[in-house]
Amino acid sequence: MKLVGEASAGATCTAIPADILTGMSDQMRAVLELQAARAADCAQAGLRAVKDDMDPETARLTANRAEYCAERSYWNEGGPTMARTDDGHIRAAEVDVPIRIHRPLAEAVLPGIVFLHGGGFTVGNLDTHDRIMRVLAEASGSAVIGVDYSLSPEAKFPQALHECAGIVDHLAAHGVDFGVDGARLAVAGDSAGAGLTLGTALLLRDDPTADGARSSAFSSLRALISVYGSHGLVDSASRRLFGGEWDGMGANDLNNFRDDYFAVPEDEQSPFASHLTADLSGLPPVFVAGAGLDPLRDDSRALARSLARAGNDVEFEEYPNVLHSFLHFGRLVDETNKVLASAADFAADRIRR
Repeated sequence: MKLVGEASAGATCTAIPADILTGMSDQMRAVLELQAARAADCAQAGLRAVKDDMDPETARLTANRAEYCAERSYWNEGGPTMARTDDGHIRAAEVDVPIRIHRPLAEAVLPGIVFLHGGGFTVGNLDTHDRIMRVLAEASGSAVIGVDYSLSPEAKFPQALHECAGIVDHLAAHGVDFGVDGARLAVAGDSAGAGLTLGTALLLRDDPTADGARSSAFSSLRALISVYGSHGLVDSASRRLFGGEWDGMGANDLNNFRDDYFAVPEDEQSPFASHLTADLSGLPPVFVAGAGLDPLRDDSRALARSLARAGNDVEFEEYPNVLHSFLHFGRLVDETNKVLASAADFAADRIRR
């Protein structure tokens, strides 16, 4: 069973084209070897989650999600200790959305970074990205609010997007109830979460009343952080050159993510999903990071250039020797901690002005 949108636990370096393997850092190759060594145990965790009375589609989704959680458990060990962590819910888009707030400092009220996790819109939760959130909280000095938005294919576009926008809107108005300064917010995300990050800002700017958000919510956003997201390219050099069984990001995988997320093909053309077609002017400052061996690399490059062309404050970093999903691998990969530090510094500088 392949891990959706991540470095495949079953992949070995021998399955990877020579130019990609040569382009990887030693640390990135070590991650793949460790993933391969843990593959069987993670697959078993997925199978154990399946119940006899499940229909085939429910069984498939349950196994994929449980396997992903088992694989991510290793990478979430260690990392910063928080002053306080609280789990709760916020009502948004007619759903009680689970949230997790990591507070790195004991101050009564902190600025907030709303974090939207990746996983191809189909897997992932508050646990699978927990270390990333804690590192971001410690490095930025901000509360990080993780959002466990509804997954696809059960929830189709724009449900997750409306939930994320609703969370930001609620924090902007009622952040003090959570120890968060609602006037000083950022939104961050990796992969699918990066797409939701840009979509959330655009939705709050252009159509906040679509889900009952306040028109003032957009003004609470001081920064956006997009790490290796998909922003609207359907073909590019990086999509032709990279992605495959070794990282779960081959052409068929990307098509499956799209089919699971969008109810009809026309939804894919929405500017809230295809950000490169949107009016990108007047957005908060944006930090964009890309992975050099990622089929979505060119999405990040195009987004950064388009944002700059539209007159925005943009910082772009690309890490040439890593695969998609490298943000998880801070236990082994130096680039993980570098990009999180850069993103945290960017957000802290803008959020505290």
